[in-house]
Amino acid sequence: MSGRERAPRREGHRTTLRLPFPVFEAAASLAQELGTTPNDAIVRLAEEGASARARRDRIASLAAQRRSAVDRAGREDASTFPTAEQTRAAMLAGRRESG
Repeated sequence: MSGRERAPRREGHRTTLRLPFPVFEAAASLAQELGTTPNDAIVRLAEEGASARARRDRIASLAAQRRSAVDRAGREDASTFPTAEQTRAAMLAGRRESG
């Protein structure tokens, strides 16, 4: 008998599906690495993919919020920023004169 563990029991929807060969090969490789069954590895790969998708969705949402904030600021507000000369004067205002 091989040294692999039995896959953990899971709650959820049961299904039968046909996997593309590269996906099954990745699952078989992961199963061997983890000492578990290919079915368990398939579930782990699916969970990892779902997590990556959720992360991409959160990043896309944050990017949209930031783009919206920039759009709301608009170009009209740029006139309220200090000029380069004002910025330079403010930076140098605290500097002591060396004598």
